[in-house]
Amino acid sequence: MPRIAFALCLVGVSLSSAGPPRLRQGDARPATVRDPIAGWWRGHAVFRDASLELAVHFIQEDTKLEGTLSSPDMMLLEEPLDGVQRQGQNLHFATRDERPLRFDGALDGDSIRGSALVPAVPGVVRPDPAASPTLRFALRRAAPPGALPYSTRDVSFPSGHARLVGTLYLPAPVSGPRAGIALLQGSSSNLRHEYRFFADLFARAGLAVMAFDKRGKGESSGDYGAATYDDLARDAAAAVECLRSQREVDSLRVGVWGLSQGAFIAPLVAARVPSLRFIVAVSAPGMPVGECAAFQDSVRLTSAGFDVADVLRAVSLDRRMLEWLRAKGDERELGALLAEADGTPWQRASSLPARLPSGPVLEGWYWRGRTLDPAPWWRAVRVPVLAIYGAADELVPANVSSKRVGRALRKSGVRDVTVRVFPAANHMLRTLPLVAGGKWDWPRAAPGYLELLTEWVLEHSQATTR
Repeated sequence: MPRIAFALCLVGVSLSSAGPPRLRQGDARPATVRDPIAGWWRGHAVFRDASLELAVHFIQEDTKLEGTLSSPDMMLLEEPLDGVQRQGQNLHFATRDERPLRFDGALDGDSIRGSALVPAVPGVVRPDPAASPTLRFALRRAAPPGALPYSTRDVSFPSGHARLVGTLYLPAPVSGPRAGIALLQGSSSNLRHEYRFFADLFARAGLAVMAFDKRGKGESSGDYGAATYDDLARDAAAAVECLRSQREVDSLRVGVWGLSQGAFIAPLVAARVPSLRFIVAVSAPGMPVGECAAFQDSVRLTSAGFDVADVLRAVSLDRRMLEWLRAKGDERELGALLAEADGTPWQRASSLPARLPSGPVLEGWYWRGRTLDPAPWWRAVRVPVLAIYGAADELVPANVSSKRVGRALRKSGVRDVTVRVFPAANHMLRTLPLVAGGKWDWPRAAPGYLELLTEWVLEHSQATTR
């Protein structure tokens, strides 16, 4: 695969070259009164006697309020909040989740206190009539964080007909170029800011980091829904090459960290970038994604309380979908089964479509990608690999996947392979309280995960490695 020309990686992207409009003499810009909640707040949230440290940053843009939430223990850094509103002393904001927490608080000078109702979450919180569903939080006004030990700048780079936009995290200069790492996202996390925690983690450890918006998302052009896995691997390889082209980066000491879909395509990226230094694969499917879909639906329906018969119906249809996608046989019977299931409670709770997909969408990553077996890709890898799984992964069967990926890597001849499965941890490597047992706690980073991650990457990015 020819290497992307370094000159094509443009630094300092701007959406407009004209700059902000200038005020003419005599023009007056109305003054905006600073909102009393604007700024940084730090404190804790308590649920079922477990305390979690957090920081909230309320940002005022003219008269509009926005906010971010950070909690290092949960691997969250400046995650955007929704619906930030202040009405007198009352304050409201919510997290951006499938099951959002809606915070209601009251401002009292330099403190904010309030509560939120915690919904039932599989593996984390179960309904308990005997226990209060209320979370209590308390924040105090705080000084802004100190100066970061790294700078950032935006870049753009081509990948086929798409132009992708990313952010570089560059540690303070040292005597020579830095090692680097590109972050490859999961299928539901398509924006570079969603990976700020890991960009910050690696940049503080001394690595140059690339995070980018997937094609068709954020500031990147292209069509994500129509993309194939080859397209996504090409995009990721272009991001790696852009990172390698930076003057602050040692082009021979650049690797990738991939989560879920990003881990799935990591071996394809290695095939496109022969100089890749290492791969960190987190929650990588070890079998076709269509088989993972059947596993996901079994977990989802079981957690939702459906009986065994309904779970088996969903799993059977998932597997028949996979066989149909592979062979494109007679679709009448499968179509009839999907139509019969459409609208049933268990079908609505599953990932099954109401009808068979058709047309160009079939060739994109979502459907055609379900048939792809990653094992041959891993057998072709020739660089060190750290493969990490959570034993309680709700999206990927961790035990089977870890064994298949490990077996494929052993057949590849790579000697430097580490496979770790963290007990009671989910797809994101957070420990699930109800799986771990004992006293309830927040779903924090699995003990030892971040330490293993940083130590392994630093070891394998040193100039003496390989």
